[in-house]
Amino acid sequence: MNFRTSTAFPALVAMGLVGLHAPAMAQSQPTEAIVETMRTLSGKQKARPSGAKGQCFTARFTPAADAAKLTKSAAFAKESAAIVRFSVGGGNPKVADATKTVNRGLSLRIDPNGPGQSEFVMVNAPVNFVRSPAQMLAFLQARLPGADGKPDAEKIKAFTEANPETTNQGKYLASKPVPGSWVGQNYWAIHPYTFTNAQGAQQIVKFRFVPQGGEVGLTDDEAKAKPADFLVDELKGRLADKKPTGFDVVAILGNAADAQKPATEQWTDEDKRPTVKVATLTITGLEKNETCDGQIFDPTTLADGLAGPKNDPLFVERQPAYAISITQRN
Repeated sequence: MNFRTSTAFPALVAMGLVGLHAPAMAQSQPTEAIVETMRTLSGKQKARPSGAKGQCFTARFTPAADAAKLTKSAAFAKESAAIVRFSVGGGNPKVADATKTVNRGLSLRIDPNGPGQSEFVMVNAPVNFVRSPAQMLAFLQARLPGADGKPDAEKIKAFTEANPETTNQGKYLASKPVPGSWVGQNYWAIHPYTFTNAQGAQQIVKFRFVPQGGEVGLTDDEAKAKPADFLVDELKGRLADKKPTGFDVVAILGNAADAQKPATEQWTDEDKRPTVKVATLTITGLEKNETCDGQIFDPTTLADGLAGPKNDPLFVERQPAYAISITQRN
């Protein structure tokens, strides 16, 4: 099966680390159908149905001085330990690291089990590939194989023509070089968040993680020469050689109108907006994958002073989708 049409799924089912201590949420039939359809498209393997291939790392999260002006969140009050899982998109745990047509993911848990515990699921694109769970289910169902074991190209074409915004993420990824390093990419938390500071003032933001060592891309010829699993070794080599492994955590400043935009669209002039550096994230070492694989990263887990969008079903449905999926892993 060609996974190009079924691997842009990070915003809903890219999984990693957070305890099942998160409040249980009702599991709707559409959510169950999404997870089951993703499992079908990924060949019923027992890893994650998206971001199946990845590696867990330890990290440090260090708030910047300006963070306190925007938020009272304990996550941004002091330096803390963090856990990061980098991934290569899609449901194939053996996908080659140099595959261009899938995204790269960064899942983050700040201050594990501490007062600042906050979690993010991010991708190396500023937009998502769907705007709602209903659109996501239709996207997936359009790609289900027929009796011949292959997707129906005409069905996919008809869906895409009716839902052109579902191509935005793929077009962005296609315009970029093949990622040459997990820490050489920009990552976005595609949803708007709201900071609240100690005085009660609120600010809508979108998070972007900017690589401190610059972007690292490969030419097509360089990508073809790379081993299938080079990304882990590349980052291990950086750690051993004390090369840059960190990100500037940047808050792009937005407003109420921006918060109404669907996740498939960037904010108007987003790249020209004022930004505030609120933290740095530094990868410090390799961590056993069991640390990330035994639980889920839940982006609805956020320390007081930081909130996700309450009325966006795409954001709210993540926790129940993850809770279903984790029960189906090895």
